[in-house]
Amino acid sequence: MQFVTVKCSRFAKLALAIIAIVTLSQFAAAQLLLDDFSTGKYEKSLKSGTDTNTQSGTMIGGNRETEFFVCPPGPCGSYNLFAQPASFQVRPKTKTTSSALIQSAGYKVSPRLDVFYGSSAPLNLDLSSLYDRFRLTFDGSDLGVNFNILVWTGGLYSQTGCNIDASITSFTIDFPFANFTPGQGTPGADFSDLTLMDFIFQSDSGIGGNSWAVTSFQAIPIGAPPGNITCAGLGK
Repeated sequence: MQFVTVKCSRFAKLALAIIAIVTLSQFAAAQLLLDDFSTGKYEKSLKSGTDTNTQSGTMIGGNRETEFFVCPPGPCGSYNLFAQPASFQVRPKTKTTSSALIQSAGYKVSPRLDVFYGSSAPLNLDLSSLYDRFRLTFDGSDLGVNFNILVWTGGLYSQTGCNIDASITSFTIDFPFANFTPGQGTPGADFSDLTLMDFIFQSDSGIGGNSWAVTSFQAIPIGAPPGNITCAGLGK
């Protein structure tokens, strides 16, 4: 009887291990990849002004629109007294690095980068039934980043955001849908029908160079394990 008990225990452990592997595989497969920056190669460097560009590829909706702003001379010229350039790049993978969205900012430059999905045609994306958060994967950041997400359903919008600390190593940060704040006293966006999304990066200090790289935007399934950091929302 003791032999049988040991034998059953081994089978039970094996079954549990198989279930755990299958469950993790389901979570991995269920993640919705919004963009991994493997397509739509583009780069721009500015000392002032704004650059707007649309790139096509395998990202959600078939295209992304980037709007890159570097504080110009004049009213906010104190942010770039030395007229240094800031740049960003959508860079496909190489033999040694993954594909990534990368920003490099010069001394006392305070750039802002908006990354839009759905600007060419409404996404009509249903995330509410299977997913409960967005996830960003950072390769790293050399200074704090002020990051925000705005989502729209037609003219209604909701937003969330956090200041992200510097890190020389890769990390993930989750933005739960429940922590989005409806805009302008309205019900806000409907996560069962998102028409437009905007991922916004800017220096959290409002002044000073900031360089970082992001390797993916994802929607994460309900019940999946959390990322390294969870953003509690605006002002938290």
